[in-house]
Amino acid sequence: MADSRIERPRYCSQCGQPVIVADASFCKECGAPLAGTFWLTRQITWRPALAFVLSIVPGLGHLYKQQPWRGLLWFIFVVYMYAVALPLGWMIHVICAFNAALSGAIREEALTRAGRGAGPRGLSAASRPRS
Repeated sequence: MADSRIERPRYCSQCGQPVIVADASFCKECGAPLAGTFWLTRQITWRPALAFVLSIVPGLGHLYKQQPWRGLLWFIFVVYMYAVALPLGWMIHVICAFNAALSGAIREEALTRAGRGAGPRGLSAASRPRS
């Protein structure tokens, strides 16, 4: 039976068979690893693209994500690097923007996926004992 948590179909890159288990790491048919099949859903509480765009001002994307200390540190660090060397400052600014957009997104996505099917003591609905 197909897993209802899969939003769009995935296929094995080696044998082409559909992958019907949402958290599968290997193809059921040929055993090939399913690397590169992870995607972000809209289950996270903030928008990565907006955090990236807000990072035009260093640290503002982190403030949007409710991480004020991290935002302040990024702002100070990026401004300092711009003062030291312009190309280095630009590189650090880009890293700051990508950090604002992606840090925590994969972790939060994994936690929401784990929380959907988990019941008491971390057991999924299928593995919980029936009462």
